[in-house]
Amino acid sequence: MAHIHKLRRHTYKNGTTVYFCSMNCNFKIDVGLAIGKEVLCNVCGEKFVMTEASIKLAKPHCGNCGKVMVKDENGKRTYVSKDRMRFIAGDLAKNKVADLRAKLSSVITMERDEDI
Repeated sequence: MAHIHKLRRHTYKNGTTVYFCSMNCNFKIDVGLAIGKEVLCNVCGEKFVMTEASIKLAKPHCGNCGKVMVKDENGKRTYVSKDRMRFIAGDLAKNKVADLRAKLSSVITMERDEDI
């Protein structure tokens, strides 16, 4: 019985790019022909079907894994895993709410001081 392949991209000196199975298998496929193939995710190991987005990756992964580009407070770009992104987004939301509350209370305090 054939196994499900775990693919990695390789570019030959002549410019040809192929995916090869990284699990002690001789399977190779042209990158463009990999769309629609069921493979294993290089991050979590689950099965997924290759898409136009995943064939752009050297080590294809499913839509649930991978990294997302985010900008920190200084505008610097960093890449974090999607699971970590959910955690960071929650913290950022809490910090923004706290900042808004502090600004609102300072405005209210300023208005009270001006009324006196």
